[in-house]
Amino acid sequence: MQTLHRFLFSRDLYSSVKEDISDVQEVFPDPSMVLEMFMQRLLEQNVQAALERLLLPSGLGMQALAAATAAAEGGRSADTPGPPLSNFGSFKERATSFAASFSSPSAPGPPAVAGGSAAAANHGAGSSSSHAGPSALLQQQQLRLLEQSYVKTQKLAGKLEKIVHAVAPLEVSNMAEGLWPAFLTSYPAQELNWLQTAYQEEVASRETPELNLEFCLEVMSWNAEATQRALKLSAPNQASRNCKMLFHHLIQGPAATPASAAAASGGQGGAAPGVAAAEASGASVTGQPGAVAAAAAAPIAHPGCLLEHLARHIICGVDYSLELCSLGAGSLTNIFKIGFAAVSKATSNLMAAEFVNDKIRKALEAAHVATQVMGALQSHYSRVVVPAISPNMSELSSASSALLALLHAVEDSITAVLRKSVDTFIMHMERALSSEQRRADFLPRDDAVSFDKPTSACLLGTALLVALRDAVQGTLEEANKQAFLAEVCQRAYQLLLAHMTHYTFSPTGALKWKKDVNEYAEVLSSFGVASAAEDMLQLQQLVNVLIVAPDSLMGLVNGSLRMTHRDALRFIALREDFRTAKVDGKTLMQLFSGEGMEGQLGQRG
Repeated sequence: MQTLHRFLFSRDLYSSVKEDISDVQEVFPDPSMVLEMFMQRLLEQNVQAALERLLLPSGLGMQALAAATAAAEGGRSADTPGPPLSNFGSFKERATSFAASFSSPSAPGPPAVAGGSAAAANHGAGSSSSHAGPSALLQQQQLRLLEQSYVKTQKLAGKLEKIVHAVAPLEVSNMAEGLWPAFLTSYPAQELNWLQTAYQEEVASRETPELNLEFCLEVMSWNAEATQRALKLSAPNQASRNCKMLFHHLIQGPAATPASAAAASGGQGGAAPGVAAAEASGASVTGQPGAVAAAAAAPIAHPGCLLEHLARHIICGVDYSLELCSLGAGSLTNIFKIGFAAVSKATSNLMAAEFVNDKIRKALEAAHVATQVMGALQSHYSRVVVPAISPNMSELSSASSALLALLHAVEDSITAVLRKSVDTFIMHMERALSSEQRRADFLPRDDAVSFDKPTSACLLGTALLVALRDAVQGTLEEANKQAFLAEVCQRAYQLLLAHMTHYTFSPTGALKWKKDVNEYAEVLSSFGVASAAEDMLQLQQLVNVLIVAPDSLMGLVNGSLRMTHRDALRFIALREDFRTAKVDGKTLMQLFSGEGMEGQLGQRG
């Protein structure tokens, strides 16, 4: 291969050409036509023949490259373990559905590139399926050799043109361009095939479908390499189109499958991103009339294009993180199986951290990585894609619309992940409180009960909140972090309010509950959410209806609490003396019902 390069681009070639031109100039009075024929013969007999030996599959260059690549891959496989045997099952199927439904809302894509078809797209749906063709490394090396050969051929043509221009105004560079159609008949299909193979090989080597920023950045670097090469190898009127195809390209979908039918049942064109968003948020889109027909007709992203790969990886990772949350839904008794034994703060913190790390952190990290990937993608789009396709406004508009559709779909996916994380956390916290809170905590019979230590349930509840806060601080970016923590604070307040109504409180037990509430308030104040401080202050004041003497209740309710009697009665009924205490001869029910009749609730006080 090096011999061919030296033969093609040696200094001897330039010297020989200079001598031949000098002879032609001396012999022929008008050497232009002769020089044109001479240059044409030189390019065809010398350069084209050398390129064929270098670039054609049967040529020495490609054979040597294949042998060298095979040796390199053999050494690498001997030093590293093989890919894990686990498969991603349903995650792959959902990712396939998402990627199949992803399309640009602005306009249908151009026809499929040579060498790329619906069948190829269908094959690409299984991102980790085995690839029977050349390896990604070999394809990449072949493309790099193609690029280098093209650049050096143009460099040769430029030098020859300078030599010839001294005698005749021949466009040798244009003549050299005529050598390349035979080597670029299916371009940029070669790029898409390489990108798809590289993606498949990388996914097959991964142990889980977990979202990974480094992998996404690598995929973008592949696209950047392919885009820069496409700018060189494409004809000027095709460069923008080819570069856009590497970023996002639609082809006619294959025959409908259950997965593609579900993904495409939301309709064609602009409706597809909505389907992707519904899929990402867990909503069902099956069972609609014409779903199968829509799936068969809807365009799909061509295997190998950047947005198809990122969409597939993101939705697969999001599904995986959501599944981790769901798997923990029924395992609370195994995680917090403490019984009625005394629980230390250290033990509570350890168990809470273990739970959050196992069931919640992965989802938060997925949301964070998805946000990072979208930021990196927008930067890649501005830095690499826009300069390459901006000469063609139609292609630029199509690419922008596709990017916007993906951004919206990923936003919906992130929202779904965060919502599921909050739901899962609150559900487990509720079960932890119900499991560990004893009725005797608030009806203690021992006068020596201590108020220095919160109840076991409170220790677990606050430990869970602290573990979640720490996990959020270490994962989510500011905007999502604030929204997430605000939602957790609101839901936690509502949970504590509801939890309070499940128990009966003696005056001593109410003081114990007040200690718990103060602990919860202190932890939630560290979340940095203004509304949480207001909510917990209200709850702390509300606890006083369980503590004060019966004859002080009316002043408390009408004064600092400013509650309607009807609302206050719901919590006053939790007092141990609710049915026995009297004020001015009236029971508490009579006093706050406003009508003096048992079992009836009055209007506003």
